[in-house]
Amino acid sequence: MKLDDVISTPAFAADPFPAYRELQEKYPVQWSDSWNCWVVTRYDDVRTCLQDAKRFSNVGRITGLFHRLFDPAQLAQLKPLIDHYSHGLINIDPPGHTRIRRLLHEVFRPSTIIRYRDFVQAFVNEALVKSLPTGKLTVVRDLAHPLPVHVIARLFGVPVADVPLFTAWSAGIVAFMQSPTPTLEVCLHSQQALLDLRAYLRRGILERQTTPLDDVLSLMVHARSEGDALTEDEILGTAVTILLGGHETTTRLLTTTLLELARHPEQQESLRRNPYLMETAVEEFLRFAGPFHRDQRVAAIDTEIGGQHVHQGDFILLLLAAANRDPRHFPDPDKFDLARTPNRHVAFGFGPHICLGAPLARLEMGIAVGSILQATKSFKVASDQIDWEFGFLRGPRELELELRN
Repeated sequence: MKLDDVISTPAFAADPFPAYRELQEKYPVQWSDSWNCWVVTRYDDVRTCLQDAKRFSNVGRITGLFHRLFDPAQLAQLKPLIDHYSHGLINIDPPGHTRIRRLLHEVFRPSTIIRYRDFVQAFVNEALVKSLPTGKLTVVRDLAHPLPVHVIARLFGVPVADVPLFTAWSAGIVAFMQSPTPTLEVCLHSQQALLDLRAYLRRGILERQTTPLDDVLSLMVHARSEGDALTEDEILGTAVTILLGGHETTTRLLTTTLLELARHPEQQESLRRNPYLMETAVEEFLRFAGPFHRDQRVAAIDTEIGGQHVHQGDFILLLLAAANRDPRHFPDPDKFDLARTPNRHVAFGFGPHICLGAPLARLEMGIAVGSILQATKSFKVASDQIDWEFGFLRGPRELELELRN
């Protein structure tokens, strides 16, 4: 099987898991000409690449795309975008990464995030008050898209009136990530959205240096550890990462989760009757319906993975969603089992770069899904025709649910 023969087909976007399984069994590490990288599918190999920064580096994993596609004159036009993705938390390795992570530890600990529980609950309640009388929920438009961006705006002390700006900037920045070969025009569009967001956040940083507020941006500005502090550029990089990681991924995770619950009415009813299972269920949502299908690394040295020799500088695409369905680690991996335990998925990554916003995603998912279940007797999909979006993230572009209450 050649992955290149199927990756652009609608069938692959609708259900990539049969192809993932065949790769795991026969070609666990395969070269893709379309993506210009090695594609890794088995759980053990994916975890190795995520954990071993000495062999599999984050440095250049995004900027290498630009250098592969564009000539020097075009690269000069993209300098701000390249500079942004050349440093910062998700683009460097230990020990530099360890230093930033240490400074952010207090900022993003669960006890900080839990303070936003009431806001999340109120937002979900308001969405349901509008949807329940109609018997329909337009998931992306009415809940999954606005919820995470409003939460993140709250984290950063952004006025409600400015939320549409954050929504537009988020979509604009990730536009270049939706294709392995984005055009210069698309990259320039992403760059402008990034510059606009950074300018907005920079003003907020300057204000909080003299007048701290009760928000995460203030915590980052004043974070201290062993006499060290975050630079302005590190704060900007982290804030952009949280916006993109906490918005687009949560939108798709919540949408795909509700789709799977609608497709599995017995699991839906079990969780409705046993809400104490929610914590375990959220981990299965992440394993089974996690939207972040692909992560990337660069070979720092000549090495080997899954029996394949990899040259220094080669790009390695880690199929997290395939690893989360690897039968070597998950019994009956294609079963949607909300009581599954243990559940050591890699939906949030693994090792030094494990997702900083994981507590926030878990909080939003538990409240949103739990509230919908408790407000309804059942729900089902209004139409089986799902239009899937599939870049680094996968999820329905929209989902209509029929609610019975």
